[in-house]
Amino acid sequence: MAIKKFKDYATTQSYGEYKQLPKGGYVIKVLGVDLNENSVGQYVTLHCDIEEGEYKNFFADDYRNQQSEDKKWHCNYFINVPKDDGSERDNWTKRRFKTIIEAFEDSNIGYHFDWDEQKLKGLLIGGLFNIREYEKRDGSIGSATNLAQLCKVSNILNDTYKLPNDKLLQKKPAVATDKDRFLSIPEGEDSELPF
Repeated sequence: MAIKKFKDYATTQSYGEYKQLPKGGYVIKVLGVDLNENSVGQYVTLHCDIEEGEYKNFFADDYRNQQSEDKKWHCNYFINVPKDDGSERDNWTKRRFKTIIEAFEDSNIGYHFDWDEQKLKGLLIGGLFNIREYEKRDGSIGSATNLAQLCKVSNILNDTYKLPNDKLLQKKPAVATDKDRFLSIPEGEDSELPF
């Protein structure tokens, strides 16, 4: 008896073929924009992809190649919307928000932000990608390239950017098991060592 060949064997993607975007600076394009709200307040989600160079359309290709029913877009950036409540945290949020908007305005000739977040769709911006570690369901550590920061397109083209540090998980201290511990030999014992 032989196993039966399944019909889409030739086109089924095997594990291990996943390509990871190298960390670095890229010119990216905003493909979609969502305005969301959570317990902290409003935030804008930008769905982006690489627009130029060797890795153009990297995330669209990744999305198309996912074979699970629960496909995920892997290049998103979240911008908190200031609450305008006068708090120290809100002042930081305002500065970050304005820095990003000015980067969009500088990177897209004729664009001026008019408080309609949907008009960010189709615009170019610089994207700085670092490595982010995460814990997998089985407890092992995986890593992914992460869109960590936005900047002016000119910073990418002129190579005048500094990558943010990688986001690495804190290493958990190893728990020693009985077989990992040293063999305790009482002082004055004449027995030979076990090795």
